[in-house]
Amino acid sequence: MKKVLLTKAQHIQPVVASSSDVLVIKPVGSLRVISISAPQSAATYIQRKSFQPVYEDIFKLLMKIPDKALTQRVIDAMNGSNNSDKIAISNQGKQCSCGVQKVDSSTQTDWDTEESHKPGITNNSCEANGNTHSHMAGRSSEPIKPPVDPTKVPKKRGRKRNNCVPQVVKRSAAEMALKEREEKQLTPVITKRKKRDVTQAQNFGENRIQNKTLVRSDSIMSDISINSEELNRVENFISGDNEDRIIRIMANEFRKWHIMSDEGLLPIHEEILHSDVFGVKRQIFVCCHTNVNINELLTRDGEDCLELALTNDTDTEIISLILDARMMTDHLYENSNTALHLAVINNINIESIRLLLRRIDLNSLLLTNDDGYTVLHLVVRNNQFLVAEAILDSIDECELGETVYRRTQEAANPNEWDEKGFAKYYDRACERLEMSKSYLKNRTHKRNVINASEARGGNPPLFYAVEGEQEHLCYFLLAHLADPDEENLSGHSPKSYHYEYARTLRINLKVARVMEKVIGILNT
Repeated sequence: MKKVLLTKAQHIQPVVASSSDVLVIKPVGSLRVISISAPQSAATYIQRKSFQPVYEDIFKLLMKIPDKALTQRVIDAMNGSNNSDKIAISNQGKQCSCGVQKVDSSTQTDWDTEESHKPGITNNSCEANGNTHSHMAGRSSEPIKPPVDPTKVPKKRGRKRNNCVPQVVKRSAAEMALKEREEKQLTPVITKRKKRDVTQAQNFGENRIQNKTLVRSDSIMSDISINSEELNRVENFISGDNEDRIIRIMANEFRKWHIMSDEGLLPIHEEILHSDVFGVKRQIFVCCHTNVNINELLTRDGEDCLELALTNDTDTEIISLILDARMMTDHLYENSNTALHLAVINNINIESIRLLLRRIDLNSLLLTNDDGYTVLHLVVRNNQFLVAEAILDSIDECELGETVYRRTQEAANPNEWDEKGFAKYYDRACERLEMSKSYLKNRTHKRNVINASEARGGNPPLFYAVEGEQEHLCYFLLAHLADPDEENLSGHSPKSYHYEYARTLRINLKVARVMEKVIGILNT
């Protein structure tokens, strides 16, 4: 009778057996055992052929078992390959609860039955301890073997295999790194004993140093004597008053002041472009001692020193040095622009503009360039309200000795005022216009500057302020008594233009009331 192990109860399709076969299914616990009686008189081929449908159903049922090891063994059995090595490897290190190492039966030597049934020795050491372990119940891939007949002694194999499972000696990563480091002969690793030896060696060295008396070595410089002249030269070099060095530098300046570079610049022009204050001072010193007029020092493009400084917005101190060297400020440059035109067009520093206003002739404020604009027209059109304030304050200082409005003196930082703060200050000034009208009326030059008409359209600066919706500049110009009735060539005045386009202009209607107030002051 041949027995075949199946898993838990599953539905088995009916198998049609031959007349000589007997198929018996007996339930054993949760398993079912199929017993098939093999034909006795049939040949081997016929016998296997008759079992093929039964084995086919058995293999189908085995493939449905959720055990990868068992499934793989079934596939290997069908393919005829030996997978005993894989099973041996998979069983290494597995132990049962009693601590005995599991060993695959396929790798064991067949022991004699008599020796295996000696007293005290069993086939399963777990049974000797009184524990019943079933390593093949449902989950094991081991087939059930029939009991061995004690009278039959199996034949021993030619060689005995090693039954001991090799044990893996584990080492930590730190130990492996330490050994690898020592093998590569890197920096020696100091152990505790070595460290103690090093400490003792250090202590021994310290004791030797303490016992040894220190002897001061003689200095090589101790025999060298420095005279007073050399000391003075060293002191002059340290303090920066080295006369020899200054003489060499100035001699170089005198030698190269007239040499023009490949870019068409003289040394003074290069110092201006580099904003080198001391370099400009040295060049001006050379000009004064060689009787050279600074106005004649032109670039290859015909630019003088002041024009070069204004168009490149150099340092204010450099502009002051150039003006102190008797630089002409009434020269007309390209497109009939004055020096102040260039300053406004290039939007230079406000302090440089105030310095230039104190040095130029204020009558040049009435001059127009080729576009027909005065300086004040350009300032209003470009919304440079701080420059407009500086221009009118300079006129007041020149004519009255002081400014009418003291915003620049009262403000902590007058150069950082925004439009709202600027408009708020001169809005209050327009409210107190009756108090300052005596300083503003009957001043011909200031009135001509503030009401000057540009050449093309005849528009005064106040007209551009209203047209450009610049409310802060409207308050500023009206506070200086700019005439709202000054007409252009089309017959429009700032007042009429504001009255006609008041609904579309983003200007407060308070500007119209201030205009009426200024007109009343001017007509009285």
